[in-house]
Amino acid sequence: MIITGGEARGRRIASPEGLAVRPTASKIRQAFFNILGAQIHDARFLDVFAGSGLMGFEALSRGAAHLVSIEENRKMVRAIETTLQMLGFEATVLSGDFRAHIPKLGEDAFDIIFADPPYKTPFAGTLLRLIDRHPVLKPGGMLIIEHTLGYKFPQDIERLKFSNTRNYGQTGLSFFERV
Repeated sequence: MIITGGEARGRRIASPEGLAVRPTASKIRQAFFNILGAQIHDARFLDVFAGSGLMGFEALSRGAAHLVSIEENRKMVRAIETTLQMLGFEATVLSGDFRAHIPKLGEDAFDIIFADPPYKTPFAGTLLRLIDRHPVLKPGGMLIIEHTLGYKFPQDIERLKFSNTRNYGQTGLSFFERV
């Protein structure tokens, strides 16, 4: 897996082998960062279900000021830490369940939150409700969730407003803004 933009463009990242690795496709990563544009510069970025950490590394490479990655799989956490050292980037890597970490992150802590939950789980809806209840996203900040095409998000949210969904093949990126 290779970083596609910014100061670390073209650099490879460490990642364990196997089915647990589900990297966001390069065309989706490029589209994601093109949509965000200058918003990424100096942003505080949270990567939930970080996996290999690739989205967070892309954010840092493209000018994000700070990265926090949450990943449950210990092998993936070690791979993220190895890549941070290889690239010379600094970040906070939290190991464990996202439901335990999110409430502890502090109010208005992030400008951008990206999440790529496993597709055949209810975690996308769980995360949306959790971010709605615990305002870790700054007002005006964006929560972007990668999901399978046609995923139905819960409608009982108050602090987050659905903005739009962009589809790429069988993958969707849904954008929510903190109001």
